[in-house]
Amino acid sequence: MLEHNDRGGDFRNNESITSTQCTSYESSDESDDSVIDEEVIPLKIQAIRKIEFALADIQEQIEREDKTLILRTSHDTSKFTLRYSPRMKKKLDRDLHCLHQIYDLLENDKTSTKRELFYEHKLIYEVQRNLDSSITSICELLNQSRAMLNVFACGRGIIRGAITFLVKDVGVIDARIQDVLITDALIYADIVTEAEFVLVVEKDTIFQKLKDEDFQKMFPRGILVTSKGYPDIATRNVLKMFGERKNFPIYGLFDADPHGIEIYLTYKYGATKETAEGRGAFVPSIQWIGLFPTDFKNFFIDKSQQLPLIRSDYVKIENLIPRSIQLGEISVTRELDYMIQNPLKFELESIHMCGPEYMGRYLIAPRVRNIEKKIMDPIEEVEAEPGSLDSQLSFDTDTSDEDLDDCYADSDTERMMDDLIDNDSD
Repeated sequence: MLEHNDRGGDFRNNESITSTQCTSYESSDESDDSVIDEEVIPLKIQAIRKIEFALADIQEQIEREDKTLILRTSHDTSKFTLRYSPRMKKKLDRDLHCLHQIYDLLENDKTSTKRELFYEHKLIYEVQRNLDSSITSICELLNQSRAMLNVFACGRGIIRGAITFLVKDVGVIDARIQDVLITDALIYADIVTEAEFVLVVEKDTIFQKLKDEDFQKMFPRGILVTSKGYPDIATRNVLKMFGERKNFPIYGLFDADPHGIEIYLTYKYGATKETAEGRGAFVPSIQWIGLFPTDFKNFFIDKSQQLPLIRSDYVKIENLIPRSIQLGEISVTRELDYMIQNPLKFELESIHMCGPEYMGRYLIAPRVRNIEKKIMDPIEEVEAEPGSLDSQLSFDTDTSDEDLDDCYADSDTERMMDDLIDNDSD
């Protein structure tokens, strides 16, 4: 069970140091410097010290032959702990092996995927979900996100569109010509792109349908993303990176039902009960552009596409309304109220039933463009001097919405926006 405890002596030698350090963290009443010291120490160094303490401490418990073993990072009883009864020897063995693997990664400043960690001790973990469970437990124990522990994962998400990644030890991955599987490695990749926005769709079926309808030709400067349902941590982290590093506008398109709204809120704010493993994995800049329950009256949707709400839908709505109010998501609260008053729901597929390219032309394009127009309005209000570059690039505010809808890709407004972006990139 402890084949890899050959470092046990080292851990015990450091125990007095780590115990003293833990005491200084906890005794904030005695010294104001204790909090400052904890903040100054890098998170990865804190994690290493916690692991050293945990391994040394549990080794002593084993030597004392304690019946119930406790994996902890300090003697503070208020801290998160993992308890193991005599019947949980396999779980303890898996968690200790995982803890050693993470310690090695942090000490040597290396990274690894969940899959690689699994195959290092396949006989111990038996199946991938056992390792996944151990990683989740250890993230809670150390109070650190998985990425902070140098453990990455391959998500379910995929990317297609105007972006190219330069990934270390992998090379060039061009999303313009192939679907790119989202992994944590993309967060640290160099990026080459002319993209102007990112569109997140809830389902893989919609992702594939938009590709088949030439999404890349209709939106040559767009990036299409899906996490195939409930968003995984890797996809949320990559989208967050898009927003922070590249300042891409990020739009979300989800089913007009309680599950679709919950998925939108998960992208934007994280899971309702987020674990330490996924801490920080949310996309605060994402904007919901549909599908809204109130959209049924805005599109020529066949009534056969209406689905009645079922019991579980009402339960989910009852949970979502107070959350949306607490988050200040007024539009979400309004749409949920509408759904209660009109107990029907419909899926994104119902828009595709309206005709070829209908979703791209009549749902996505107008709403993305309207949001961008609102962002650019302050620029339109600035009076430029005659003959200046700003006056040459000023927008035609007399252009009607109908004119814009009739000609999206070739409109004067779009070309002028392209010129502005090209000048900014230079």
